[in-house]
Amino acid sequence: MRWQEWAENWLYNISADLWRGTGLDPKSGLSWEALSVHGEPLPNLQRRIRVQFRQSYCFARLARQKNDPTLLTAAYDLFQTALMRGVCAQTGHLVATLNPDLSTAHVKHDLYDLAFVLLAVSALIDAGRDMSAELTWVERQLASLKADNGWHEAADHPLPRRQNPHMHLFEAATEIYRVTQVPRFLKMAQECLSLFRTHVLTSEGDVLEFFAADWTPCRDDAQQIEPGHGAEWIYLLDHYETVTGQPHGVDLEKMFLRAAATCDQRGFLPDTCVPMSDTRRLWPQTELLKAALVLSRKGYALPEAFTPDDILARFIVDYLSPPMKGGWYDTLRMQTGEVVSNHMPASSYYHIVVALETYLRPSDVSWEVVGPSLPQQKAKAASGPLNLR
Repeated sequence: MRWQEWAENWLYNISADLWRGTGLDPKSGLSWEALSVHGEPLPNLQRRIRVQFRQSYCFARLARQKNDPTLLTAAYDLFQTALMRGVCAQTGHLVATLNPDLSTAHVKHDLYDLAFVLLAVSALIDAGRDMSAELTWVERQLASLKADNGWHEAADHPLPRRQNPHMHLFEAATEIYRVTQVPRFLKMAQECLSLFRTHVLTSEGDVLEFFAADWTPCRDDAQQIEPGHGAEWIYLLDHYETVTGQPHGVDLEKMFLRAAATCDQRGFLPDTCVPMSDTRRLWPQTELLKAALVLSRKGYALPEAFTPDDILARFIVDYLSPPMKGGWYDTLRMQTGEVVSNHMPASSYYHIVVALETYLRPSDVSWEVVGPSLPQQKAKAASGPLNLR
């Protein structure tokens, strides 16, 4: 891999130091929602609770690879602080956003947010932390959203139904199954996969976003397609197959070619292709890289200029070259490459971490489970969710 040394240094040293340092608010113990491209905290922004758990996941994942106990402590402390701040005292529901003064802004009990709580739990278990009580809690919250087909997207059962929260629940369920081997988590992942194959994926290889209550696709202006999600599903489907040993039954090459066909002349994915967007955020490019790594590992012939090295090279030039090392430009203009955002959302870190780790270890997608507390966590998880508040 041409960029191995660069990727290792950026991932395990430069960016990790920035986001566990300046990226954390020393007063509250929470992550800032974003930094400026010069590395300055932006304290006047509301903070999404999902960002806290995404950062915890990143720190735990990096700590495991670096064997860095201080980074693991940062991951665990951030998780616990976010859980303490993020549960509504009146309803027990998960808060969606906090105001700048850390008072509650919105309580949605959002499936997307809960999926990232579960994903962070999986990473902390994988790194050796005892998370049995937290796993019980998040399972109970997910159970409260269970629908006849899939999960409701929030406590008030909003419409339209959305694929994105189910995609991240599929991701989290696969990971928690990997580290616990408890069958009900596999069943959760399988239900998400069934929804994807039956309702979300089109015969052309597109991933639809919005649906009616019965999972009938929304039509015309009420529908959109984000090619980055198509690329993201390629990686997640491959990971599921590796972890479970069960076929996902999806034509990954068709999905990749469909997504790549929406790129501009320099090979960057738009935010949406239906309707066509004139901007390109950072995260779809990381998902394109992960998808290319999957297909490359499987021996597919990738289109010209879409090898992993090609994708990463242009990604570094356009996105990972802001004034603050370890940061990024988040949103650029299609075609011209003009930077249109001076914020570095912390939420983008998760996409970069997984993409660069996949680049560095394209075959290492099912890590060995470690941690002295894991047998007890398996036993507790196998007995079913506890009825604890």
